[in-house]
Amino acid sequence: MDKSEESKTRNADLIPCECGCGTLIKKYGSDHRVRRFVQGHQFKGNQFGQKDYDLATILEQAEPLRPFCACGCGEKLEVPKFMQKKGFGLQGIQSRWNKHPYQKGHGLWDLRTKKLAEQAQELSSEKLGLIYGTLLGDGSISYPNLHSRFPRLAWTHTDKQYDWIEYKAHQLSELRPKLQRRANQGYGNISIGCYTICHPQLRDVFNVVKPDGTTKTVSLNWLEKITSEGIVWWYLDDGSLRLSPQGSPSIQFHTEGYSAEENALIADWLTQKGYCATVKKYTRGRTGKTYDYISLRAESTRKFLDDFRAYSIPSMDYKFRKS
Repeated sequence: MDKSEESKTRNADLIPCECGCGTLIKKYGSDHRVRRFVQGHQFKGNQFGQKDYDLATILEQAEPLRPFCACGCGEKLEVPKFMQKKGFGLQGIQSRWNKHPYQKGHGLWDLRTKKLAEQAQELSSEKLGLIYGTLLGDGSISYPNLHSRFPRLAWTHTDKQYDWIEYKAHQLSELRPKLQRRANQGYGNISIGCYTICHPQLRDVFNVVKPDGTTKTVSLNWLEKITSEGIVWWYLDDGSLRLSPQGSPSIQFHTEGYSAEENALIADWLTQKGYCATVKKYTRGRTGKTYDYISLRAESTRKFLDDFRAYSIPSMDYKFRKS
């Protein structure tokens, strides 16, 4: 065995630096002598080994700081495996991300854009109709960062509606949705977040839903793209069913986030579909601010429930209970 092969064999073993910093080093140096310290760590009084190296803690701290790939794919950068093995700290990891802002192979913008478009599964008009429906409700659409080529979808629901958000994710499997449980700062202890990959066809959806690039703006063009099941997705996201003491039903769509003009447009659209809708108002006592929402009377509510009950899922049947 020649010296080069012998050196490779001997350096296959890694040992921790004896100062206690946790960094792994090759047991033998280029001069074939046994090593004990990272260069500079052998001096008296060094502070490198004062704290135990805890990879799990460092990865936990790095998780919320992970930047998006600069190519615009919507993916976040990972902590490289070699940095985990060699004991790099949080500062070193961030420095690596700053110097190398791309996932491996993602730096070629035009080539990767073409590749993403070719690999993306085509969304049918039925799937797009569902997307337009949920975007009228709780769904959101956005570009993850300034470098993103295409937008993606996202939802947030309470833990009690886990089956509903999982069902939506399953129906839109072409977008490869990911579910995340996290602490909820609002209603309930846990919220379920879901976000999809960035997809070429969502660019047209974004332009319809957010023509100014920032705010959802309801238009007849948008509403006419919603399928029958898409209407149900909107209702299950933003609708509620009330029964009077006498058992008379009424549906409210919580469209308070839209303007009075947008509410009127939605109400006219529903009315033309055979569900007579009116715009109502209420004033929040604490702030004195007035909000608009859409309401269906008993006859239209019964028709709506009968027409769309088949699109519901078991966990959401409470929104279709019979009077």
